[in-house]
Amino acid sequence: MFQKYLCFFFFIVSFFTSTAQLQVAHMDEAILSTSDRTYLTFGQGIGNYKTPYGIKPLNPLIFEGQISPDFFLRLSKKRTIGMAVFPKIIIRMFNQPSMPVKTPSYMPSILFYHQLNIPFANQLFRFFSSDEQMAFMTYRAIHHSNGQEGNYYLTGTDSVNYRNGNFSTNAVEIAFSWSAVDSGRVGKSFANGRIAYERQLDIERETELRHTYYYDKISLESRFIYSEKVKAYIKYSVMWGTAKFRPRNSVDLFLAFKPFKKLSNFSIFMRGYIGPDYYNLYYENMLRTITLGIIADPLSIPVFQKVKNKK
Repeated sequence: MFQKYLCFFFFIVSFFTSTAQLQVAHMDEAILSTSDRTYLTFGQGIGNYKTPYGIKPLNPLIFEGQISPDFFLRLSKKRTIGMAVFPKIIIRMFNQPSMPVKTPSYMPSILFYHQLNIPFANQLFRFFSSDEQMAFMTYRAIHHSNGQEGNYYLTGTDSVNYRNGNFSTNAVEIAFSWSAVDSGRVGKSFANGRIAYERQLDIERETELRHTYYYDKISLESRFIYSEKVKAYIKYSVMWGTAKFRPRNSVDLFLAFKPFKKLSNFSIFMRGYIGPDYYNLYYENMLRTITLGIIADPLSIPVFQKVKNKK
């Protein structure tokens, strides 16, 4: 079965690899615009937890930080094919004695991408010029763990062991993305979208997660940038797959503002999130919160360069 999927993957790559008349000057920026970014939120925010034992206040936090640097390897001179590595980590420092950081989420991934050459790629956003759009595919392998090896449940109970319980799972993802830039007003308008399917695997997966964690996930994402100062990101996901993990939805919304365009590489943002907690073992709880923070924002809007037709 694995060999069939592998053959299909290489068929898709060879069929769709771009020979388009547009060369992306900064393809890595287009990829990053649909990837996780480094951010820092202050405090626990406003909201609550919906747990199996009732609605409770949010965990008292000093901060939550997501560290997600990027490392690119371009595999073509036109920069339309390549791969990237994201050693992503999420950390929460709890507002408790000694200010502990409990079981961080280690979420590294490796991604392969290529631009698509398909008839409708230049017509996805009809309010943009057809010469300023592109579509691309990404294929990602993802790991998610908390670096612990204790029992998943507290001894003699069915309660999750948050102190040192093991959380470990792996997944693969395939996604279709598209981007558009209004080059008539450079730096004024950029939009993109993304549709992704994720499948959790049983390879090196914590045994209890096979019964209590999701297997399938579909995400719809859109990002809009109006000038380098104002940006909005929204992501909707639905996940399902086991009897104990009933289908769940999540909505993640970022509204970001860059106060010092030329003097800083970060934006101030407000985030609203409703859905399963994404912090490893805490996923059994439904998180509903609004938080404030800063997000790394070093990139400009992607630039497209026209390539003259060869005679």
